[in-house]
Formats: sequence, structure tokens, C-alpha cells
Amino acid sequence: MVHLAGQVRSAEPGFVDVRDRATWTELFYDLVLAFGVSQIAHVLAQRPDWATLGSCLLVLVPLWWAWVDVVMAMNAVHETTMQRVFLLLAGLATYGMSVAAPHALETRYEALLYAGCYLALRLLIGEAIRRECAVYTIHPYRAGLAFALVLFATAVLPSGLRTIGWAVAVVAEILAPLILSGHLRQLAFGVNHLPERFGLFIIIALGENVVSVGAWVAGRRLGVLELLSVSLAFLTGCALWWLYFHLVASAIAHALRTHPTPSIVVRDVLSYGHLVLVLGLLLVSVGADRIVVEPIHVPHRFAAALLPVGAALFTLTFCYTRRRMFGAASLTRFAGGLALLALGGVAPWLPGLATLGSAAALLVAVNGIEHWLTSGGRSVPLIFQKAQQATPDGQLT
Repeated sequence: MVHLAGQVRSAEPGFVDVRDRATWTELFYDLVLAFGVSQIAHVLAQRPDWATLGSCLLVLVPLWWAWVDVVMAMNAVHETTMQRVFLLLAGLATYGMSVAAPHALETRYEALLYAGCYLALRLLIGEAIRRECAVYTIHPYRAGLAFALVLFATAVLPSGLRTIGWAVAVVAEILAPLILSGHLRQLAFGVNHLPERFGLFIIIALGENVVSVGAWVAGRRLGVLELLSVSLAFLTGCALWWLYFHLVASAIAHALRTHPTPSIVVRDVLSYGHLVLVLGLLLVSVGADRIVVEPIHVPHRFAAALLPVGAALFTLTFCYTRRRMFGAASLTRFAGGLALLALGGVAPWLPGLATLGSAAALLVAVNGIEHWLTSGGRSVPLIFQKAQQATPDGQLT
């Protein structure tokens, strides 16, 4: 959730260009969060069903919102010793949340550890903002702290009641940026720093696919089918990387510079949109891991759909984010996402290798068509256009 304002350093509202690169301390903090994402992915991989997916979302969302607020706290200020200390302490709190995440909804001890670390992290963020920012709004911060207090207060309840309490708090936290959107217009954003920070998190989520599949492969004798499945899983990761970094990363920076209300880009594209992108990559990682283990096995209905549905979620999210940035969605990605959803519908009747190969082929096809269009100077076909749209060059999809 975008609760926090960076320090205003420009007369142009919403625009600040102080930070060009992520710092080493920020990268270290991201590694801690990567551990948390991997913990959550492993839980879903062990028990792939709707109940487990819901539990994973309840512990993933607070991790995500806290990470976004830490990014926003640091995005428009130069790093100092105190800011390094803040990031390291934030990393410690995030590490505690990550350790407790797999069983936070099952046992009282892990629930208290997770919620206590989240509360400590929220207090750290509030103190950092109070010290560093010349302009900020207190109301969104109070909302984030309130959600942390609810998680902590309900951590002592029995497992069923705890889950209900946490679900209410997490849903409220998701909705808060919409309710408090007026406060976000007062904020300033680093147009170089923010796209890099969120892009780095996408790299982390993509890396989970490489690590989970590679960890299973290491030390085993692989047959032809296993080698083929590993290669296709890696190709799928490459295609997902291309979808984001070939065009989208530059489009986000362009939108932050040119959008009449940059806070809309930060809220809808970076905060909401990237949460869905990360969720899609997590599903792809779990799905690929299970397919590589038994390539010719027909997975259970829920597990079978994880990879294509995750890839569809990732691809279709770009239609939403592009429309929020430029007023129209990409036809290529919309069609590719629908095809991946259809693949998810038939996946329970297909061997895992067939599902993986089909998903990889669809993703490569979307990338190939877009590359052919943009390299030849053609515009990517657009759909869902607003009546008055500010769409940049067709390459910015």
C-alpha cells in the first residue's frame, strides 16, 4: 500500500528525480524479502489447494505492502547512515515475518512472531517518515499501523478466528489506497528509482522459478523428459522476463514522467498491478516445480492449472496497467492471456509436460509478435481504449 511520501524536491507535483539507482542496502533488504516469497511458495507447493492459496495470500499481502512503503520511504531521499540502519532493522523485521509465514495461521507462536514483526516494521516505517520527510500525510500511515495492530491483537485467537481476523485486516489494507487516494496526490515520486525498485522485485519473483526448479534438479540423474521439462521451465521464465523488461519497465518510467496524476501510476500500476504480477509469478514457480518432478504425470486439477493460470494472470495484468497508464490495453497480451486461461481449463486432462510446453509456446508467440510489430515500426494493436487517451508510441505496451 502506498502510505508514504518522499521528500518534495521539485516544484512539479508528483515529480522528483533525486535517486537514480538502488543502493546496496536496499538490495540486501530485497534479498530478505526474497526469502519470504520463497517460504510462501514452498507452502503452496506442498499443499496446492484453494485453502492453502488463501492462507498464502494472507501472509504475502502484508509483506508486499510493507515492502512498498519501505521503497516509498527511501525513494526520494539520499542514503545516510541512519537510513542504512533503518533498512537493516526493517530487514530484521521482515526476516522474522518470513520465518513465521509458513505456519503463521496454524500456531499461536508463529502468529505472534509474524504479527509482532509486522507491527515493529510499521513503527519503523512511521519513524523513518517522521525523521526524513519534509511533506507527508499522517492518515495513510495510521491506517497501516491500525492493520498491524489488528493482526497482532488477533494473533492470540484460535486458528479459525485468527484467520477471519487477519482476512478482514488484509482486505481493508488492500482497499485503503483507494479510500485514501486523495492523500497520494500530495506525494513526490522518484521517476528513475521507483521503476528500478519494482523491476528488481519482479526479478526476485522470477528467480524463485529458477531456484525452485534448479534445487530439485541438482544432484539427480535426469532423463530426456526431465531435461526437456527443465529447459521448458527456463524458457517460460525467459518469456515472462521479456514480457516485462523489453517494454514495460521503460513504459512505467515514461508514465511517471508524463501522466497528469503520477500518484495513479504509483497506486494502480506499481502497488496493485505489481502485487498481481508477483502472485502470477509465484503460481508459475509452484506449477513449474511440480511439473518438472513428474513431467508425464497428469497433475491434480488445482495443481495442473497453476502454471498456465499464473502466466495468464501475469500477462493480463499488463492490459490493466497499460490502460491505467496510457488509456488502452494491448491486444496481443489480452489474446495471449485468454489463451493461457483456456490452457489452464484443459490442463487437468493433460500431462504436465504438455501444459508446460504449450504455455511456453504461447508466451514466446506473444513476445515474438510484439517484437515483429515494434521492430518494423508498427504499432501494437490496442483495445479497451478510453474516449480521450494519451497513448505514447506503440512500443510502450
